[in-house]
Amino acid sequence: MTTLLFSPMSATQKESDATANSSQTRYAEVASLLAKDIIGGRRVVGSLLPTELELADQYGVSRHTVRAALKVLQELGYISRKKAVGTIVASANPSASYTQSIGTIDDLVHVAATEVRAIEKVTEVALDRDLARRLEAPMGSRWTLLSGTRVDARKGKTPVAQADIYVDATLTGLTDLILKQPAILVSAIIERECGMAIDEIRQIVTAVVISQPLADRLGVAPGSAGLHLVRHYKRAGKILEISDTVYPADRVSVAFQLKRSMV
Repeated sequence: MTTLLFSPMSATQKESDATANSSQTRYAEVASLLAKDIIGGRRVVGSLLPTELELADQYGVSRHTVRAALKVLQELGYISRKKAVGTIVASANPSASYTQSIGTIDDLVHVAATEVRAIEKVTEVALDRDLARRLEAPMGSRWTLLSGTRVDARKGKTPVAQADIYVDATLTGLTDLILKQPAILVSAIIERECGMAIDEIRQIVTAVVISQPLADRLGVAPGSAGLHLVRHYKRAGKILEISDTVYPADRVSVAFQLKRSMV
């Protein structure tokens, strides 16, 4: 079992990054909206996108946010950028792989731009012994469970992974917002609506075998390899959100860095 721990930021760093975090969330949303326009034919392949300033005005964001969103689309193969020409719509169905590399909090925001939630069921649950062991969370704790899939925004509603999201039941009034904003990280919604910063993300990665009917839903062979990712989003040691996701093994990679402590 591999556990990845994203270290908490200092209070000073949190304050200085507050505006940047909001911008990062917004660029993912802008990238998703532009991708949908390209897929839907509202921005034709071969045509020029508006300038960064025009897009900033259209979406009500900064030019920096637009530039970050365009970088995402360029990496995914939707657009190409040429000096003295502009931003050209390159493809409505790029051949980019499903693979996502997750190593930092910024990577999670990047993933949110292309893997959006498709929630199918909302229930209230208390963790029994087996579920508490699976999630490494307190037995008997109560959660709002949003169950469904993650779908590829680049390719219609193609399921990428099975995902269950658990939100602390004491955090009320968030369900409708989570359903209405499928490309925004749930943790970002919690921070925005509850006025509390997530200061630690703990990630547990295990290998699994994907059996039916999940294999059918994800379009892979029964018995194929998968990765089970459980993430704890914490504030002051308390878990506010748990994401429980199963990917086919060829659709996700997990990266981490080790740094020597200089004491």
